[in-house]
Amino acid sequence: MEFCPNCGKMLMPDKGKIKCRCGYEKSLKKEDLEEQYHMEGETNPEAKVIVTDRNNVALPTTTITCYKCGGTKGYWWTVQTRSADEAPTNFIRCANCGNTWRSSN
Repeated sequence: MEFCPNCGKMLMPDKGKIKCRCGYEKSLKKEDLEEQYHMEGETNPEAKVIVTDRNNVALPTTTITCYKCGGTKGYWWTVQTRSADEAPTNFIRCANCGNTWRSSN
């Protein structure tokens, strides 16, 4: 892998050359291109994709009391909604009705 001597961006292969968006280009031998820029994706035919829906949520659970339906199981997650020097915001979603609110912690 090489970087542009003009702007420092990574040079990408294109039609037997490596080029930069700034206009710089350099010719390479076919062997060098294959050695430096040949990438292979995952070839595992057994790989499976997990699809989740409302009935199969991949979030941690906690015991709650939903103020809308009275449900007792909730999913929770944390999001950094403000700057990094402030505490993150915790959210809870009722597993029964889907009602979502911020945690008071």
